[in-house]
Amino acid sequence: MKYLLRCLLLPALMGLATALPAQEKNGNIPTRWDARWITAGDATPSAYGVFLFRKQFQLLNYSGPFIIHLSADNRYRLYVNGRLAGMGPARSDLANWYYETIDISAYLKYGPNIIAAEVVNFGPHMPRGQFSKATGLLIQGHTPREAAIINTGTASWKVMEDESLHPAPVITADNVFYGAYHGDSITAQYHPWGWEQPAYNDSAWEVATTAAGVALQGRSAGSWPLLMPSPIGRLHQERQSFPAIVSQQGATAGMGLLKGTSPLTIPAKRKVTLLLDAGQQTIGFPEMLISGGLEAAISITYRPAYASSTVIKDIIHPDGGTRRKFTPSGYRSFRYVQLDIETGRSPLTLVDYYNVYTQYLLNDRSAFSAGAMADSLWAAGKRAALNGAQDNLYNDPFSEQLQYIQDARIQGLAISFFSGDDRLLRNALVQTDQSRIPEGLVRSRYPSNDRLVSVTDALAWIGAVQDYLLYRADKELAKQCFPGIRSILDWVDRYQDPATGLPGSMPYDDSVALSPATGQYLYALRQAAVIAGYCDKTTDSLTYTRTADKLREVWYQQCYDAGKGLYAETAAKKTFSRYTNAMAVLAQAVPPRQVKNVMQRLLAEKTPGEESLREKYYIFKAMQETGVTETFPAELQSLAILLEQNNAAAYQANAAVANLFLLGITAGIQPASYGFRTVLIAPDPGTSPQVKATMVHPEGLIKVDLIFKNNRVTGTVVVPFGITGKFRWRGKEITLYGGPQEISL
Repeated sequence: MKYLLRCLLLPALMGLATALPAQEKNGNIPTRWDARWITAGDATPSAYGVFLFRKQFQLLNYSGPFIIHLSADNRYRLYVNGRLAGMGPARSDLANWYYETIDISAYLKYGPNIIAAEVVNFGPHMPRGQFSKATGLLIQGHTPREAAIINTGTASWKVMEDESLHPAPVITADNVFYGAYHGDSITAQYHPWGWEQPAYNDSAWEVATTAAGVALQGRSAGSWPLLMPSPIGRLHQERQSFPAIVSQQGATAGMGLLKGTSPLTIPAKRKVTLLLDAGQQTIGFPEMLISGGLEAAISITYRPAYASSTVIKDIIHPDGGTRRKFTPSGYRSFRYVQLDIETGRSPLTLVDYYNVYTQYLLNDRSAFSAGAMADSLWAAGKRAALNGAQDNLYNDPFSEQLQYIQDARIQGLAISFFSGDDRLLRNALVQTDQSRIPEGLVRSRYPSNDRLVSVTDALAWIGAVQDYLLYRADKELAKQCFPGIRSILDWVDRYQDPATGLPGSMPYDDSVALSPATGQYLYALRQAAVIAGYCDKTTDSLTYTRTADKLREVWYQQCYDAGKGLYAETAAKKTFSRYTNAMAVLAQAVPPRQVKNVMQRLLAEKTPGEESLREKYYIFKAMQETGVTETFPAELQSLAILLEQNNAAAYQANAAVANLFLLGITAGIQPASYGFRTVLIAPDPGTSPQVKATMVHPEGLIKVDLIFKNNRVTGTVVVPFGITGKFRWRGKEITLYGGPQEISL
């Protein structure tokens, strides 16, 4: 019955036009742009370099907010009167270069003030997700009064190159991809300590050079980058102490060191090794505070929770000064950190060492409880998703820090369920749309300064748009993405085999077999038909539906094996996969009367060891939509094994696939229309006697607190006011309305 309802969803959605609440569009756009990009006069545009900018100014009668808009190429850290006030910009490309908007009034004071920025151009060592035109800093005051005080491009901005910092290239095994930040090598004696503080004397610094004017995205321009306001929120940082020392050699350090209360003094001519445990995989900018140690050498090695051949190191050569603080220039992700310290002729005091945990600022209001295994998967999946929630959605924070659309779909939707903040998911959809190559397909990962393209990923982007619209009724985004959806489907249509009508040999197909390629295309057609209807493109919607219906018949004739009761991978009908048949169910290629049988047969198939979390997403989704969920606890067990084995996949953000379906199957919460205006709650607790869950809905919270006994369910369900839906259990239904509601079936 649930499958039939989903088949009827198209005509219902074609008339639905619930709009996304208007985004704030004026608060992050200045009155006018009259600042200019600045740089150092001798800076080579594309070379590695670290540049420090400063401006002194007076505030005698200023009150209220002091709003600035700023960006940099590649990355900046902003300081106001010595305090860190922001970092960025969020990753984007040259045609859509983000700038942040910050109110710095909390950092200002009456009288003299200093604003300073560290700008790093990683040059040939930049991360794979980083674009660059030339080293530069841009700061624009929001109003003319602020602009007169703060704008870059005036003679009062000074700059110097910090020659203390150099790249420490990451070591990888042959043919192992690495796309994140390289390590740092710091020679402290060349660093201008205190440069960001008001008392620092910058009289010897040169005046910053004006490099270029401002070019805005959406306008004709003769130069890059093209600016646009960042559509996402700010990053949040907090101190995160190491809870344990795993091992140590050459010293006796106690817990006081980890708490920052008992410094460790290492005598001269001594070698010390400390292995610290963060307790779980984490991410951020670890900070080390040291005194003394002239002629010493410190090596910091970051290790993930799982086995990896990639070696990421920072190297510090102290200058002997007091309370020197060292912070890496790029993200570090790790569970374990090994400190190798060798002192020279003078002792070194390790005053403190901790991680500055960094994450996109979210208000996590979600919760889940259904038993030890499920709760463990919930915690692990959430942790992985949040570690990768940065300025983009990073699936692999340790070695890639790249945004893959198939993984961002899972991670971004999970984060929306955790917090109600879907801006990172929306940003991923838009950036993928912006990645389009001339042939019409989108790239698999973006922002990324390469050209990884896959038909599978392009079609999955259409599904990701559909998933987002089910959560948030964003007609503006749907219309923005629809031309791209059309271009992808038109591209695939050009490569159909004229003899069979099925997808034929095509570029970027990654050697995908006939049946899964057909299933991907058919499912995308179904989803595109719904999106077209939502965008008032009735003709396109009907065209995609008719194309899908014809394709379904041909695929059934070519690849369906009646004896096996499943779709085969090829017309030879020798091999079968769970993923392909899940796609067939989702794409309505299975007659409604056969859906339950096909689902039971595909779930009875042995799970292949190479089945990815991306593929499990579609299998779980087919289980959820058809209600054939009896084997879901066994599916969860396979995910739990990944975690027990410290498999790398368990620490990637798409491990949040467990969270999606613990909510969607175990707790049974799922959207039944665009914008989550209606909800279906159809729990399957497995053997759990009680399920408690909280999911964040765009209009508030959905909560379930259910007890299962003797094939009955009792408890409470809460849905936001204005939202309606159904609660379903063992073929019986209760109509749901806004507010708390008692359940007894």
